[in-house]
Amino acid sequence: MSDLTGRVRRMVIGLLASSSAVLLLTGCEGDRLRDFIMSRAIFAPPADEGPKPWTVGPEMIDLLRSGGGGIFAPAVEIAGAFSEAGRAAADLLVATADRIRDLALFITGQNPEIPMETALVQAAAFWKYSIKYSAPIDLVIAVAQTESRFDPGARSPAGAAGVMQVMWRVHSGLLLANGIMDEAQLHDPELGIAAGSLLLSRYLRAEGDVKTALGRYFGGSPTVYWKRVSRNLEWLHRADIVPRLAP
Repeated sequence: MSDLTGRVRRMVIGLLASSSAVLLLTGCEGDRLRDFIMSRAIFAPPADEGPKPWTVGPEMIDLLRSGGGGIFAPAVEIAGAFSEAGRAAADLLVATADRIRDLALFITGQNPEIPMETALVQAAAFWKYSIKYSAPIDLVIAVAQTESRFDPGARSPAGAAGVMQVMWRVHSGLLLANGIMDEAQLHDPELGIAAGSLLLSRYLRAEGDVKTALGRYFGGSPTVYWKRVSRNLEWLHRADIVPRLAP
């Protein structure tokens, strides 16, 4: 495993660990395991004595003498379900890590001044917010490349900021309502992408046409801006690292 792949997978593990744990513990099999555990007297203090440290009671002794046979039958079935979920989570981890790595490499290839750590954050953010806001991921990436060449520190003379070149003074109300609390956060590698993805998705829904929506995002000629974005879409599609969702 390359150092980059290892870093990506460690990052994705961090992103997925809490959600995976919640999924396993709140799903159907998780409920069965919880109910089974809580049904055993050895895991709870006697109801009439109040909370006390757990002790080795008669039921625990019986279980130990039988080699745990009273636990193994239902536990094996549940463990099998957990094993299947674990394999699915591992497959998801590998696939997600590979997609983030490939997109991060594309970002640094287009702009070598972007540090790899920043590119990894951006790559994960493109996936996250394109899904969250139902915006075509390839279009979001192409807009970011067109606007700033993926530079989170970019700022235009008119005041557009960040990777997606969002205007705080124009969109502050919407951004505040969606958790972006000040203009400085537009320069954050993740939140800048969140802001642009949000705006682009709203324009796409309102207009029902990609070129018209892009014109609104750009604040100028749809034809001119589409030519610029479509060139970057072509580069992205040639790299074949994200789905082709934009027309």
